[in-house]
Amino acid sequence: MLILLIGIFAGIEGSITGLGGGAIISPILTIFLDYPLYLTIGVSLLSTISTSLSSSLSYIKKKIANDNIAISLLTATTFGDIFGFLLNNYLYTHNLFFIVYIIFGVVLLLSSIFLIIKNLKEKYYPSKPDESTYFFNLFGKYEENGKIIYYDGVRWVYGWIVMLFAGFVSGLLGIGSGILKVLGMDLIMNLPIKVSTTTSNFMIGVTADTSSILYFKAGYIDFILLPFLTLGVLIGSRIGTRLLMKLRDNTIRFIFITFISYLGARLLLEGLNINNILYSLLVAFIISLISFILLKKVKFKEKEEEINFEKYIKEDDIFISKMYKFQKIAFIVLFILNILAIIYYLLTENILLSYIYYFILISIPFIEVLMELKKYINEKNTLYIALSTIIIINLTLGMFILPFLIL
Repeated sequence: MLILLIGIFAGIEGSITGLGGGAIISPILTIFLDYPLYLTIGVSLLSTISTSLSSSLSYIKKKIANDNIAISLLTATTFGDIFGFLLNNYLYTHNLFFIVYIIFGVVLLLSSIFLIIKNLKEKYYPSKPDESTYFFNLFGKYEENGKIIYYDGVRWVYGWIVMLFAGFVSGLLGIGSGILKVLGMDLIMNLPIKVSTTTSNFMIGVTADTSSILYFKAGYIDFILLPFLTLGVLIGSRIGTRLLMKLRDNTIRFIFITFISYLGARLLLEGLNINNILYSLLVAFIISLISFILLKKVKFKEKEEEINFEKYIKEDDIFISKMYKFQKIAFIVLFILNILAIIYYLLTENILLSYIYYFILISIPFIEVLMELKKYINEKNTLYIALSTIIIINLTLGMFILPFLIL
């Protein structure tokens, strides 16, 4: 029950903040339940796929997530994810895993501040389109409170570089690195926070999928924990998406920030071999204070630009409907299989159904990318056919080639 509740909490946190539930699953299991960090990273990575699937159900139906932005940037995250795992495996096999503790702690502490920074805009204003905006067609719109919000992405190249690093961090720490994805889209590419968060939630599932079998082959996935955590994440993510659509202030985010700061401080000090809870509380307090001051005192203002958005926006309602139906069926199948895996394990202490659940879970992001590719083929969109193909190559390399070459 405790593991299930941790999963629910992680699912809520992941869908609201865009971090992905894995950002707090590994630290909680390591700090409070004494699980080895290397064994929690694999299952944490898989939980981000559950977060992605569960969250995307609402976001795709409401047409907030932008698949052009997601596909163009996933070419970076899926590539970086592979190298993140390779470094993780090297550090573990060479008794240098304390470095992962330090990196994990620093990432969480920075994430705490970034969670506030991404919410400092008083109001969203579209930027003047640049060459990348037109080349990748980074225009979009969504409805909020009965009003149409138009937006466009800019500085794609810089966003892509951030995504490459985000993918690397995802593979290294198993956290989805949603905060880096959100910040890359929000602060650098100037996308609305809800578009950044929802598109990030779609991306983290595909990113995590890249190294899923690498972690499996390396023996870094605890299949007893897996069904309990992911069931909680599936439930929590559905709760979180409903909260996000109604959220008008940063109260809940600030609570998460305080908690994440504490987890980050504990992991950082653990890596430095300093086991002092008071130091962790002090670091968490300082980070939370900085975040609170930023939230209350600083606001970013943007300049409004006059752009004819409708000229560039093309929505495929048929595809959106197909993707929504697929994800809804996948969610139901995973939910049922998850419960069966738990019951089967409790009755027999056998993890066979957990293995079956795992392979079905990691197949879903791969199928989603194939569906995107088929859509672009039907549209005869040469650029996005090529980008989707690159993602599939990266996924194939990470899931079906490298695991059998290097492990």
